[in-house]
Amino acid sequence: MTEVKDPNMERMARQKEMQKKMLKFQGMYFLMFIFSIVIIYVTAIRDAIGGVFQFALGPLIGFNYSYPVLTIALSGILTGIVSGIPRYFFTDWLKIGKAQNRAQAFRKAQNEAFRANDRDKMNKLRKMQQESMMDQQMVQMSSTAPLIILSMFTLLIFVWLYFFLAHLSFPYVSFPWASNVNLNSVVGFFPSWIIISFISNMVVGYMITMIIKYIDFSYQLRKYEGMNPSEGLTVQ
Repeated sequence: MTEVKDPNMERMARQKEMQKKMLKFQGMYFLMFIFSIVIIYVTAIRDAIGGVFQFALGPLIGFNYSYPVLTIALSGILTGIVSGIPRYFFTDWLKIGKAQNRAQAFRKAQNEAFRANDRDKMNKLRKMQQESMMDQQMVQMSSTAPLIILSMFTLLIFVWLYFFLAHLSFPYVSFPWASNVNLNSVVGFFPSWIIISFISNMVVGYMITMIIKYIDFSYQLRKYEGMNPSEGLTVQ
């Protein structure tokens, strides 16, 4: 006798499994956050780690403290390269595309039901909305979870920059739009040096992702264009 499965029970079981994975993921990020706070705000630990990295990064991009802006920008470029390449290969672009298309179709169906004042359809869509949002979160989580380890590298670079700037005898620089800018001065909520490093990181990381995506997608497109129509098809 074939067992009949209840769709509602299956949906609830799937949601519970997704919630467990999300809680585990959030727990990992919380531990990473606590670890970051300890490293940054406990001066003894921060100075010890910064001193170790000074032996490696100081001769490479320290420039004997002569070009601090260049040092900060290069550190951002370094973290952008190290994080940008793995981020592309850990990201499931197909799942992201499917999730985006599903969300777009879902919003379209909601708008149509609202304009038609179809309350039954609107209620069904509301029940489906939570599951759809959880699916999108799971896709994002599966892409970002492997990068937690790489975020440690970025954190250690920031710790070294703290050490670098603490030993900078004259932290004032000039820009075309402003002179005598203190690298430790706060702009908004962050010091100026963090903003410089962040912009360098984001620009380089984005460019690397776009370049690799273009090369990879172009290769995949050429491969499919050169494939015979019968290739990849299996007769059932």
